[in-house]
Amino acid sequence: MSKKVLVPIDLEHQSSWLKSLPNGVDQARIMQGEVWLMTVVPHIPSGIDWRYAIRGEEHGSIDYDVKDFVKQAEGRMKELAKEHIPKELFGGIIAAHGTIYEKIVEAAEEIGAELIVMAAHRPSLKDYLLGPNTARVARHAPCSVHIVRD
Repeated sequence: MSKKVLVPIDLEHQSSWLKSLPNGVDQARIMQGEVWLMTVVPHIPSGIDWRYAIRGEEHGSIDYDVKDFVKQAEGRMKELAKEHIPKELFGGIIAAHGTIYEKIVEAAEEIGAELIVMAAHRPSLKDYLLGPNTARVARHAPCSVHIVRD
């Protein structure tokens, strides 16, 4: 059974994968494993119309199905994987919808990840007050978590 390295990314922020994805590829190569690329379409709190929030629109939009948004994310991840992950190290992609840190921990458990490689930015006051996803993943993950600073 191949060792699995899970690399969660935010498709909207290149900084979430610019350093962590190559690092995850390197870790998989060292471990003789495979890279699993993941993204999470975040849960939008009630009271916010996610159809508008996702698109950044102010005056309405057509109905927007979360499943379609997840499929679009899968397509974007496939392209990113083709470009940045060697075929022999590619394990697969995971696109989920929900609370970011919970979905990452669930995915790590489901695929039996040996390692999660994530990006982290320099903390600001709001990070200390709200708790960043990276810190929550590190606390709750079933495996080691390698945090790559920007």
